[in-house]
Amino acid sequence: MNTINQVTLQSAGPLAFSPDGVLFVGDNKLGAVFAFETERGQAPASLDPFLFESIDEKIAKALGVTAKSLVINGMAVHPVTREPYLSVGVRNGDRLEPAVVSVSLAGEVHPFDLSSSKVTVHQLSDVPDEGKTFQSRAGFFPYPPAEVFNEKARTPLRSMTIVDLKFHDGEVFVAGVSNQEFSSTLRRISYPFTGAASETQVEIYHLAHGKYETRAPIRTMQFGTVDGEDTIIAAYACSPLVTIPVSELKHGAKVRGKTIGDMGNGQPISMVAFRDGDEDKLFITNLARGPVIVPLSGIRSAEGYTPANRPTQDKMLDQHPTMPAGPVGKQVLFVGSSLRADLFSDRFFVSLTRYADTGDLTLETLMSSPLPARLDKIWVEADFPGVQQNRLSQLPQQQA
Repeated sequence: MNTINQVTLQSAGPLAFSPDGVLFVGDNKLGAVFAFETERGQAPASLDPFLFESIDEKIAKALGVTAKSLVINGMAVHPVTREPYLSVGVRNGDRLEPAVVSVSLAGEVHPFDLSSSKVTVHQLSDVPDEGKTFQSRAGFFPYPPAEVFNEKARTPLRSMTIVDLKFHDGEVFVAGVSNQEFSSTLRRISYPFTGAASETQVEIYHLAHGKYETRAPIRTMQFGTVDGEDTIIAAYACSPLVTIPVSELKHGAKVRGKTIGDMGNGQPISMVAFRDGDEDKLFITNLARGPVIVPLSGIRSAEGYTPANRPTQDKMLDQHPTMPAGPVGKQVLFVGSSLRADLFSDRFFVSLTRYADTGDLTLETLMSSPLPARLDKIWVEADFPGVQQNRLSQLPQQQA
């Protein structure tokens, strides 16, 4: 575990900010976390909602590339300026060149200077070997063809060294995998970087799969107080929801997270903590299904699942009557697919949304309550002439 300088970012993955505006960038190819000191900037006079359509084309223009060459890997909102920052990979032959951009509250896209001298780097230990890849599942499912699964299997394991980043209480928490057989790993890195860090291997009981698992990492996480303890709330692929007390994350330890539910098969992407009135909640987006909102009150009162109290011995796929299981909130109205999300203000999320009707990629603010949705995208009874409108005047209005 080392702190290194004069190293160039090789890939731009998950992003996170410290409260004073230090930008952390996960580099899976190098197996390192970069910390860039950004300009603190000025807090905006007001946090007005925004809607920026075709944001991928704007990013591509700012970088001098085509929109089809972009792979968007992460998003985080600056704690002072409230500007969203996005990390991307730019396809260049068989390589993905790293880039980070910021988006002003007026919709202007600015490349972030990754050659800044105001950077420190922490090299992770026990990263997967460069040549190690996944195994193919060809033949496990009748479709798609075997070559598709074989291509997926050629993905380097190192690409999941850093799956999610969060800054919490003076430390960078890194969810990902290591080169250990018990590969699902949570890393804690002190900041400013001193070389000090810890690694904890994490095991969970996967409710839908009906077994304990130690390899697949946390996909997205947040922090909350559960039973008086500082706790990580984590979502995994397929999609169990798990709690892990921070106090258990000691170097070299192997811990078992408490599985409190299963949101259904899929892959969580973002988990946003917000407050709705006097209640703490989580907004969780998913690559394969709509977002859910989970009240922390349900998490705090949840019992853990084990093989002894699993509700069925059958495979718990989406169509099984017990799915979703546990206090995993409820799926909420959301039009399109939120690929990344973060908190913009006490009233709005910022979402990178792909819309089904146009295919457009939009960076937008959406109300955190009561509906994180674009009602202009769906047609209902109230849109027809002659229907009495009951305007909810207290709700903020989206602005283009």
